[in-house]
Amino acid sequence: MRIVLFLLPLLLATPAAAQLVVPLTTPDGRVGCTQGMTGIGRPPVWQAVQDKDGPDGWALTETAADATDLRFPLCISEQTVARDFDATLRFKPVSGTRAQVGGFAFRAQSANDYLLVRADARDNSVRLYRVERGKRSQIAGKEVPIALGEWHSLRVIAVNDRFEVALDGKPLFTATDRGLVQSGAMGVWSQADSITHYGSLLVAPPTPPTR
Repeated sequence: MRIVLFLLPLLLATPAAAQLVVPLTTPDGRVGCTQGMTGIGRPPVWQAVQDKDGPDGWALTETAADATDLRFPLCISEQTVARDFDATLRFKPVSGTRAQVGGFAFRAQSANDYLLVRADARDNSVRLYRVERGKRSQIAGKEVPIALGEWHSLRVIAVNDRFEVALDGKPLFTATDRGLVQSGAMGVWSQADSITHYGSLLVAPPTPPTR
């Protein structure tokens, strides 16, 4: 299923302190992003669910509960497009027999071509992947405790071919990869039967390096 048909420019020419709120849900409880999927299995069913800690009392979650391992649902904000950014995603892994993940997809060209940072509460790891032609290849990763049923913040800073990843305010790793250095859309990613609540996704320009 193709999800990125047109890439509209993201207005990141704002002061460095400004943040763009990426619409995952709407204030009246609807899905605010475009649904799609990488891999095989049942089509994704993204829904807005009530959560007092989510924006306007809502959180986004994928509800199909299909445990197919090579099933990766996406919900992409097609109007939010950037190459370089500083993004923070709040997520809460709730349950899942095959996987318990929260994922941030970025620089997406299609449902089979993007970069991904995945946090997994089952194996307690955060990993950076390149997804190309629907297949994942790991760029970097680190083991770190991720509590089930609690909110976490996943921060990704991307500048050209360099990526910095942090979880809950603690830096995890820095990596470089030149496989996908053009602008693309961004959004959230899931795996198999993960039930995860996605809260706010905030995006800002990266801080210029100090000279």
